[in-house]
This record gives sequence, structure tokens and C-alpha cells, in this order.
Amino acid sequence: MARFWIAAPTDLLESLWISPLGAATKELVRALNHQTFFSAEQVALRNQLNERLQQGLDQPLAPQLMLANWLFSPPGLLRIANAQATLPAWLLPAYLELYEQVQPPAPAPQLSFTPTPSLPQPDFGVFTASLHELVGNRIQLNRLLGLSNLYYIDPDDQEILQELRELRLELALAIERCPEHDLERFWASDLGDRYWSLVRSGVQKEALTPEEEALKQRVSQRLTPSQGGGFGLPGAINAFLVAMTFFQPGTMQVEAAAEKLPAWLLPHYQQIFAESLAASR
Repeated sequence: MARFWIAAPTDLLESLWISPLGAATKELVRALNHQTFFSAEQVALRNQLNERLQQGLDQPLAPQLMLANWLFSPPGLLRIANAQATLPAWLLPAYLELYEQVQPPAPAPQLSFTPTPSLPQPDFGVFTASLHELVGNRIQLNRLLGLSNLYYIDPDDQEILQELRELRLELALAIERCPEHDLERFWASDLGDRYWSLVRSGVQKEALTPEEEALKQRVSQRLTPSQGGGFGLPGAINAFLVAMTFFQPGTMQVEAAAEKLPAWLLPHYQQIFAESLAASR
């Protein structure tokens, strides 16, 4: 359930919370007490969530991180300073109910566990070959967002990493094939939000496979004047969008970016790449 909330799309978060999923989450939290046993994996995830939340409750994923953290925080053992001002209005009542109302200690639940067969893997279908198809595919868009969020929180999960890398490669190839004049329109949709979640996830730090390295070198060449590329040439913006999914923030700089990058792309480049570069100096 914690992983579900981490991966939940921001634009659907409130509606998910007021659904039976939110009610089930509150029941799980109510069942916790100071004697509840958490596995080493759960403790590690809780520590990662706390570390992220210490960066502030105004960060983009804060509500997702908070909901996941609640599942490891028994009532009475968590406090949020100035909750009325920092929590979304739809989340505040649940916080007050779970953590600020005086409650008698819940008895330790008597649980028994029986082995269950492996759950079937969900079939998400084939990742769309074009951005035109991807823009209207909520399943794949939310899959991309969910994997990016999960990797951001737990980069050591190899299954998440492998699936995210596969989607990154498919997305990069779709970006390469897209007519450049359509990019602005697509990046103004939910696709843009999902793309920037991928870029911010930090997956660029992972060692590249030969196929990924070849793609990275190909788009780098298309952006390098000494190799026949450069901004202003057809396909340069496509190549730059692909490059940002493979270069770590702070390792790639565009000289005179305000002159070379379109207005719809410049602010995100400056926020993610230029500021990271300045901070690393």
C-alpha cells in the first residue's frame, strides 16, 4: 500500500484518498501501535520517506510521501508542525483524526500469515510507439510516473529500476520519432509532467547498457556543432529532450540557453540542470 501511494499520480491523489483505498489506509494506520513489528525493509523505507519529507512539505511528492509514511507511523507517534497550513485540505481531517486526537492504545493485533502463491504480474500492454498515442494512454502515463516516483524513493529496488529503464528507452525512441513541431503541444499535457518526473528521478546516474550508451552518444552528436549537429538544426530539440533522460543534472550545460531553447522548455532546464550545475561548482 505504501508503494501504491508513492506511485499515485498527483492529479488523482484526492479522488483516490476519498475512495475505499483511503479508508483502507486509515484502517491500517489505526491498527498500528508502539508494539507493531516492522521488518528491516519497512524500516529502511520509512527512513527514506522521513529523509525526503525533511526537505519540506512543499515539494512536489510531499502528499504521496506523507501517506506512505503514515503506514509505518502508529497514531500518537507522529506530529506535523502547523499542519493546518502545510497539509492539503482533503488530507488534514485524516491527519487530525489519526494523530492529534487522544486515543487509547490499540491492542496488539493477533495476526496469522499463510503462504500465498505468487501474484500474477499485471499486463500493462505494449508501450506506445509514438508520443501521439502516449498522450492519450493514461495507463502508460501513470505507469511512467509511478515508476519514476518509486525509483526516486528506493533506487536500490532492481525490479523498479529495470522496468523504469525499459520505459525510458521506449520513451526516448518515441521522442526521436516525433515531429519537432508537435513537442510543445505534447509537453503542455500530462506527458510533460510524467517526463519531468522521470528526469528528476535520478535514474541517469545508473550505468548504461550498450544500447543506452549508443543512444546517448547519438543524441549528443546531434547537439554538437563540431560533429555536424547543434541547436537550430532539425531534430535538435528532440535530441535534447532525450539527452536530459541520460545526463545527470549538473553534467550538461547549454551555452546561451535562453537563445537556443524554446520558451516552453527553458524554465525546466534552468530549474533541473542549470541550478544543479551552479550548485556543483
